[in-house]
Amino acid sequence: MKRTVVPLLAVAWCVVSPFTTAECARQRPVATTPAADSTAARGPVTLRVTNSNWSDVRIYLTRGATWVRLGLVTTNSTVEFTVPAEFVASPGGVTLVADPVAGRRPWTTTLPAVMPGDEFELVVESFLQYSHLVVR
Repeated sequence: MKRTVVPLLAVAWCVVSPFTTAECARQRPVATTPAADSTAARGPVTLRVTNSNWSDVRIYLTRGATWVRLGLVTTNSTVEFTVPAEFVASPGGVTLVADPVAGRRPWTTTLPAVMPGDEFELVVESFLQYSHLVVR
């Protein structure tokens, strides 16, 4: 009688509490996260900056405490930059900064979600607060 009770208790324990014992839990394959798949599928994105401001403008990307300088756009010129794929993989966490060399305050905006093939166009206006970002 004891020989049949012990296996039945073991089976009952596995049915009642499958996640508490390693013997009862089944291994499931690890699924890839959508962010990892989207990063691999996306390439770098083009950022075209047209500077209509009277001052030269430095262009940065920020994520958390990390600042990456893309470059400088002189007055009345247009420059194309390449935004690395790892910056566009996390929408909402990346900020675009246009910092005038002779200005007091930079202009900032959060980068929107990017689809494959999208391009950014930033127009830095004479009045910095009227600057705008377009996604094409």
